[in-house]
Amino acid sequence: GKGESSMKGLLKNNLYATFLSGKLFAIFMLLSGIFVVSVISQSLLIGYGLMGIIGFSVCALIVVKNEFTSKWVKYKLTLPVRRAEIIESQFWNQLIWIFVGLVFASAEIGISWLLHGCQFDQPFDILTLFAIGISISLFMSAIYFPFFYLCGEERGEVVLIIALVCASCIDYVIISILNQLLTPGIAAIIIGDAVLLACALMTFLFSYPLTICIYKKNEY
Repeated sequence: GKGESSMKGLLKNNLYATFLSGKLFAIFMLLSGIFVVSVISQSLLIGYGLMGIIGFSVCALIVVKNEFTSKWVKYKLTLPVRRAEIIESQFWNQLIWIFVGLVFASAEIGISWLLHGCQFDQPFDILTLFAIGISISLFMSAIYFPFFYLCGEERGEVVLIIALVCASCIDYVIISILNQLLTPGIAAIIIGDAVLLACALMTFLFSYPLTICIYKKNEY
């Protein structure tokens, strides 16, 4: 239908805009990936994985701010699209770029495993790496979107930094609580990762209607 095609158009626009800003980050990831895969370092591998998942997510959030700077957001409101669709396309765009980051991280860990064997204390630690990367990205997005539309585009950068710091702190608090409650072992790792992802996803889903509500009240 008409709504579906306008939604596709919005999503395509978001993907293209993120691709333009994310291209440089992708080149950086490829070049640093060559270095990370050539050395044997667990900490470098963990850092690369987290940087990839969270980094592409940041690139997608920067696009939201750029739309205001370029006045594209005002033009978009003249198109036959609903404000809810504009927000929905941004949330979907976020999920897609988190997945792109996951692909980079998975490829890096996979190649490293083939060349040097598993560098993690146990293979299940890879799940935790992904759970932390995805949850920080989801928490960051969930905080960023409503506060960006609430505080205004001129504070976009500050909101992004606050969102990233808050997301990291939330992850740290959840992991600390789980470490106190669960007995160490494989079961604890799987339960912990599941709780982390579930909390992040619920926050992300709650943020969606909240952002729409704030965006609808804004005047442009």
